[in-house]
Amino acid sequence: MQQHIKIRDHIQDDHNFLFATYLQNNWYDKTNTTTLKKDTWMSLQHKRLEKVLDTQKIKIACLTTDPDIILGYAFQDGSKPFSYIKLAWRNNPVNIKEMLLKSLEENNEQR
Repeated sequence: MQQHIKIRDHIQDDHNFLFATYLQNNWYDKTNTTTLKKDTWMSLQHKRLEKVLDTQKIKIACLTTDPDIILGYAFQDGSKPFSYIKLAWRNNPVNIKEMLLKSLEENNEQR
């Protein structure tokens, strides 16, 4: 199964997916205890992710046969990595999160 999944660097065409999933995932995360209104919080987080896109290497897990099909992604969020995996792929026999985090580590070692 692992041969059907590859890790690649993000491209401009990925940005809409990254923004939508990052913002929605974090807004509805059970650990989100913000007292900000949703619009304010989304705007602040959007700006934060824009900085990440400009400064961080974002790794994308996708199908080998169709790199436009994103299964998940990961990036360094301060001192710890952030990862998102589509719900349908979270219980996959191949540990996509592990693949992404390993790719991030390899990228950091090359710097």
